[in-house]
Amino acid sequence: MLGFRITSVLLLALTASFAEVFASPTPDSGKSHSRCEDPIKRKEWNSLSRSDKKSYIKAVQCLGRKPAKYKSFIPGATSRYDEFHGVHVQQGGEIHFVGHFIIWHRYFLMAMEKALREECGWKGGLPYWDWIKDAASDIPMDKWTIFDPKIGFGGNGPWVEIPEGANVFPVPGRTGGGCVIDGPFTSKDFLVGLGPGTNASVSNLHCLKRDFSPEIVKKNLRQSTWDAVIEQSDYGRFAKRLEAEPNWDMTNLHGGGHFGVGGSLGDMGDAYNSPGDPLFYLHHGNLDRLFWEWQKKDLRRRLTDVSGPIYMFDYNNVKGANITLDFEIGLGPLGKTKKLKELMDIRRKDICYTYV
Repeated sequence: MLGFRITSVLLLALTASFAEVFASPTPDSGKSHSRCEDPIKRKEWNSLSRSDKKSYIKAVQCLGRKPAKYKSFIPGATSRYDEFHGVHVQQGGEIHFVGHFIIWHRYFLMAMEKALREECGWKGGLPYWDWIKDAASDIPMDKWTIFDPKIGFGGNGPWVEIPEGANVFPVPGRTGGGCVIDGPFTSKDFLVGLGPGTNASVSNLHCLKRDFSPEIVKKNLRQSTWDAVIEQSDYGRFAKRLEAEPNWDMTNLHGGGHFGVGGSLGDMGDAYNSPGDPLFYLHHGNLDRLFWEWQKKDLRRRLTDVSGPIYMFDYNNVKGANITLDFEIGLGPLGKTKKLKELMDIRRKDICYTYV
């Protein structure tokens, strides 16, 4: 009975906390913000039921089968799934190591979530993958539930030597590099339509490749790295620590997820073409969850706190100024141009999701 009472109290406290966050006033209190009453719930992958996992996988495969709608904008795309990949390719040099990195990707995930729900029958929110829990376990990486061939995303590719002269990022501890051999995203059921390279006008249907590096995962996807990011005092420091550096001198959540799965030769390890791997969206979902957790620590102030360079690596503002709330981003044919201030608060009516 005591256990029941404690559980009940905790549940009431959590419910009250959730309600407080979604009811509290913000500097942007327009109609689009104030009416978010039933947010889409984004859940951690491993918390989904077996049937929900299968339903999500089917929805992703559905987008991979639907013909492209915007060939004039993304000529190389053959499917709706490719069109998301293609927008990331087209803007790849403008959305990494910049101040708007995490906000652009928030918008990108929103568009994918909308497509899965409205076009392919997915009923839930976009799942996220809490890789810290998996990395902290004693279970070998290739045995993690998320890589299960029946209720997950399939596993690694077989070992492939890096071709001489190949322009790839060196990833220590890589273990694969070939086509994924099991699960729902083998070439029998799913093809990546673009890449490698930075030209979204050229179609190149090929198998999904993975190149696991358990070494990179263990070193980077740790609670201590999460804490180092979330403890940053302002957005500029937060954004820079989140992306860290394009090397392994500093632990890195963003790079740890990409290169831990994609290694040197896998799609997830390709800065432009990483959305070719459906795990991209779950990885970035967890990064967006981190962003929201950081915002909630001082919500009123952090809903209007942005900084960081407009141009890639321009942290000293040699090429241009820093971003502001009025800085505009877009998703090509997948989403209209928006100001950053329109994407800061996930409680807005036109955004309206939360993490559970």
